[in-house]
Order: sequence, then structure tokens, then C-alpha cells
Amino acid sequence: MDLKHMENGMGGGGGTVGNTGTLSEIDFQRLAQTIATSIQKIVQNVSTMQRMVNQCNTPQDSPELKKQLHQIMTYTNQVVSDTSNQLDEVEKCRERHLKIQRDRLVDEFTTAITAFQAVQRKTLDIKINQVHQAKANQYNIPKPPGSSNNATNNGGNNSFFDDNIFGKKSQQQQQQQQQMQVQEEIDLQALEEQEKVIRELENNIVGVNEIYKKLGAMVYEQGLTVDSIESSVEQTSVFVSQAADNLRKASSYKNKIRKKKLILFSILTVVAVLILIVMIMQLRN
Repeated sequence: MDLKHMENGMGGGGGTVGNTGTLSEIDFQRLAQTIATSIQKIVQNVSTMQRMVNQCNTPQDSPELKKQLHQIMTYTNQVVSDTSNQLDEVEKCRERHLKIQRDRLVDEFTTAITAFQAVQRKTLDIKINQVHQAKANQYNIPKPPGSSNNATNNGGNNSFFDDNIFGKKSQQQQQQQQQMQVQEEIDLQALEEQEKVIRELENNIVGVNEIYKKLGAMVYEQGLTVDSIESSVEQTSVFVSQAADNLRKASSYKNKIRKKKLILFSILTVVAVLILIVMIMQLRN
């Protein structure tokens, strides 16, 4: 991925909802699509960075490789930060039927930044080892042999030819020393650049850790919501079960009353028939 492609990607991947109130479903879907695209970019960049990191300290390693790795890592870190802010906006939507989609985005983002942080840490270890090795080599640079103090004067017995040779050697030594000084300054500047990159990596890792904490809090809140929903479902199930029991009891009680009414009606009918029979017999007598 070249720098131009990353800049185009960064330009199209930004944008968050600026409203401080609740988020409408239309805005939610638009933002959710942006977040999903950003997560895909993070995953793709992590795969690219893993290949680059594996090429470090190998014959394929080069300053251009290090430059591209740093560019992609910086860009990906910005995408992670933007996506985290976008997830904060998504949390403003309280529609229950969108909760599953919101939880899935959080899970996918967590997985993506986990892989990204692994690459960050591996890159940091490589750069720290390179700096330590460079510093060790810097203090063990061999010095050019010979100096003005090593030259001895034979009391004017040296010929003009020997003096000329000695002068040329002195000039060569001075040139070598100047070249070494220039190289040491270049090496020192390179070490300072490496240490600057290391500090930047460490700060980015700390930033990703903060995002981890925020995601953990979001997942915890989601868990409480799920527990609350499950508790409500259980309570509803209990209420439904109790209502069913009450209906069965009411039905049984109604049947018992009906039986009692039938028995009472039968008894009354028998008594009425007996009374009627007695009255008829008395009338006949």
C-alpha cells in the first residue's frame, strides 16, 4: 500500500456524527457501514504489516521497507482512533433491534485491534533490539592505525622521499578521521530517528490499551443489559406460568361449583317430586 492510497483511504474513512443526542436509525446504519469499512481496512493493513515485519532483519529488509511500515502503522493507528470515536456515537442509538448489530461491530473491532497491537509490539521489540545493537557497534568502531605520535624522527636522517610518504599517510589518516566523524554523525542521527519512532510506537500502544479499556466497559454494560433482558424474560416466564396455574385452578374450581350446582339441583328436584307425590296422595284420600 503506497502513501497516496493510504491518504485516499484516510480521507474517505473519517467522519463521525456530531450530534450529542440520541442517534437515529438512519444515521446508525450509515455510521455502522463506515465502521465496518474501517475494521476491514485495519484487518487488511495488519496482514500487510505482518508480512513487512517478517522481512525485517532479513535480506529483504531495506530503509524503504521501514518507511512504508511506519507509514502504514501510523495510518492504521489513526483509523483505530477514529473508529473508536465512531463506536461512541453508535452507542447513542438505543433501539433494541439494533443491539445485535452494535455488539457485532464491537466484537469485530476488538479482534482487529488485538491483531494490530500484536504487530505493534513485535515491531517495537525489533526496533529496540536494532537500537541496542547499533549503539553497541558505535562504541566498538575500529580506529585507523597510526597517528602523528607514532611517527619517529631519526634525527634528520629521513630523506625527502620518506617525508613525502609520511605526509601522504597523514593526509589519508585525516581524511579517514573526517569520514568517520561524518559517518558517526549520520549514525547518531539515525539512532535518534529510531528512538523517536520507538517513543511514538510506545505512545500508540498506550493509546490502543486505553481503547481496550473503553471496549471492555462497553462489553460489560452490554452484559448487564443482556442480564437485565434475561431476568425480564425469566420473570415473564414465571408470571406466565403462574397465570397458567391460576387458570387451571379457576377452571377446576368452576367445574367443582358446576358439579355442586348439579347435585343441589338434583336433590331439590327429588325433594320437590316427593312433596308432589305426598300432596297427590293426600288429595286422593
